[in-house]
Amino acid sequence: MKENYSYAGRSYPINDAVYKTTGEMIYASDIRLPGMLYLELACSTHPHARIRAVDSRAARRLRGVVEVFSYENSPHKRYNNCRKTPLQQGVPEDKLLYTDRARYVGDVVAGVLAESREAAEEGARRLVIDYEDLPAAVSMSESTAPDACPVHDGGNILCNVDFSCGGGAEAGLAESGRCRSSLSSQQMNHITMETHAYLADYRNGELTIWTPTQGIYGVRTVVCDLFGLPYNMVRVVKVPMGGSFGGKQEFIYEPHAAYAALQSGRPVRLHLSRRQAIVSTTCRPSLETAIEMGFTKEGRITECHVLNDANAGAYAGNAVNLEDTMKAKMTRSYKFPSFHFKGRAIYTNTPIGGGMRGWGAPEMVTPLEIFLNAAARRLGLDPVELRLRNTYDPGDSEIAHGLSLGNCRGKDCLTIGAKEFSWDERRKRPREKGRLRRGIGVAYGGYQNGFYPRPSNLSVMTIKMNEDGSVCLQTSVHEVGCGTVRSLQIIAAEILSVAPDKIYVTEGDTKYTQFDLGSYGSRTTFIAGECARRAALALKDSLLKAAASLLGLPETELELRDEYVISASHPEVKMSYAEAASRALMEKGVALYDAVEWKGVSNPGSFVANFAEAEVDTLTGMVRVTDFLSVNDVGFALNRQMVENQVRGGIQMAAGYALCEDVAVDAAGNPKNDRLSRYHTLNSADMPRVRVVLVEEGGDEGPFGAKTIGEVCTIAGTAAIASAVSDALGKEITALPLTPERIIKWITTEGVPDDDQL
Repeated sequence: MKENYSYAGRSYPINDAVYKTTGEMIYASDIRLPGMLYLELACSTHPHARIRAVDSRAARRLRGVVEVFSYENSPHKRYNNCRKTPLQQGVPEDKLLYTDRARYVGDVVAGVLAESREAAEEGARRLVIDYEDLPAAVSMSESTAPDACPVHDGGNILCNVDFSCGGGAEAGLAESGRCRSSLSSQQMNHITMETHAYLADYRNGELTIWTPTQGIYGVRTVVCDLFGLPYNMVRVVKVPMGGSFGGKQEFIYEPHAAYAALQSGRPVRLHLSRRQAIVSTTCRPSLETAIEMGFTKEGRITECHVLNDANAGAYAGNAVNLEDTMKAKMTRSYKFPSFHFKGRAIYTNTPIGGGMRGWGAPEMVTPLEIFLNAAARRLGLDPVELRLRNTYDPGDSEIAHGLSLGNCRGKDCLTIGAKEFSWDERRKRPREKGRLRRGIGVAYGGYQNGFYPRPSNLSVMTIKMNEDGSVCLQTSVHEVGCGTVRSLQIIAAEILSVAPDKIYVTEGDTKYTQFDLGSYGSRTTFIAGECARRAALALKDSLLKAAASLLGLPETELELRDEYVISASHPEVKMSYAEAASRALMEKGVALYDAVEWKGVSNPGSFVANFAEAEVDTLTGMVRVTDFLSVNDVGFALNRQMVENQVRGGIQMAAGYALCEDVAVDAAGNPKNDRLSRYHTLNSADMPRVRVVLVEEGGDEGPFGAKTIGEVCTIAGTAAIASAVSDALGKEITALPLTPERIIKWITTEGVPDDDQL
């Protein structure tokens, strides 16, 4: 899509880049308030145990300790930390602020409030907690055994999902082959640069919470409902965020900071350690997924059956919603004639499963795409051609919900990617027979753009022009580090013909900004961005109307150009924005101000095709990704460089999912990788040059045709890399991550086939 835009489509740094690179950015952990106290959490060292007593005497004797919280002196009301709105249904409330029964290593048992962080930490170490051990179920198979000890009353099956769509196998699709496989995946942490931090203050009857959250209105709902507070007396302020990837989407410890402030009447800050951020927040859940499909000899899918178990961990969190979401993630990629999904969310005595980048799509796309590559090999088909024969065309509707996928360009992603990656030539390349083996893999996926037709998929914004011609766009968006604020500046700048830096964009503050559902579900650009465009259009109309009155010309005669209102037929007749705004206010009593809301009218598909080459050292089991290409259907790139950077970051996260990242709870319930010296991530030196191709065909209802990129870019990379390893070793992948230990075990127990055996 080629348009002559003044600002949209170019490359800009994010709006706060200078402050971040110079260290001037103020995060929640940097804020100091007079009289501030520090809260330190004491977390369980047992996977499952009753708390018989919390002996706080030694801690209370420590100078600086103000209070110790436990089950004995905190609310006994249960809540759920992912509730977004007061009437949200199907969200089990099974969590206490401080538990009387530890359900995993990392569960919060007590909190120490002190005058300094050092005193709070030392006080937590001095607590003596009396545990009565209970049987622990640290795997889903243990948890679903007939004699398993229930993690919560009511049993360990949190929910069941049974979903079918499609009308059965299409007439004329004669089945010639069936393929089956399964994949187990691991718990993965977000590993944000900033660990979770919160600040709360209660004064003059008003509770204020500063938090790097993805949803201020959700925080308010959880806190107010838990403590019985009126919504108008609780203010939640979104502060700068050092990364989230879904880890700050849920409202995990805002209630703890809030309760300590309510009880003490002083400001309270809570800042998690790295170990607490890994073990005691949320993680991508581990899963067991089995897939069976039928195929025609031409490679058309006749039917698909999926069995899925998802590890909810010790508390429900968003597991019910996640399982319900995962049921239709595969149908965003392919038009199955017949699709059947059966899934369960299961309690275990392990860290809590939660939202992570792609929310359910990487968990489903990964086993699906690994399966399709294995199926193509068994059926003697080209994996790219297999996908092309089964995915959607522009204008198709996805089969699960009947929603149009709009101008979806998934097939373009596959065909362009195959050419750019030299897919056909690489497939014909002779295989190495020595110690180092190279292979290639492809993976593909489709994703959503927001939550339409859900009515709450809403953004509300106000916009005004100041007397000097600058603009304030008042929003409740949440900048999570990917350039959201800059994107909104670009959108409004393009409509108003004013430089992006002259547009100030607010972030969420429940006291002063209007409702926004939150920055997740790939809704920010598509929904909030379109709301910003419409707000800018409304202000443009107001500006033209005011200028027309001041100039004595019809509105149709005027246009906006470089911060001037100009007569189209007589360009010498013009008025600066500053003059128009000031004179409208002083001479006409008119403020240039508008309010707009938008909840979307569609949910088109965004698609990605990933191509990877990987080299496996058969002596050490080490894997090196040597080449990677990502082709992305983005509609239109509002900020080109940031879109490409988003893709590269998504691929790096996908590579970690494929190769190394794993919380790894052992048989005794202890997380083995609970610190960065053990939890391995891929850094820039581990990554190849990731080539990025953008498919920009527009045609949908996002701003200037833009669609999501932040989540769709990461959903297929894991499968592409895993399939490249499979191709290199001639083995089908059944478990992630592909650590050296796992690869060496495969090689030593089964061997590596020679070229003529593959």
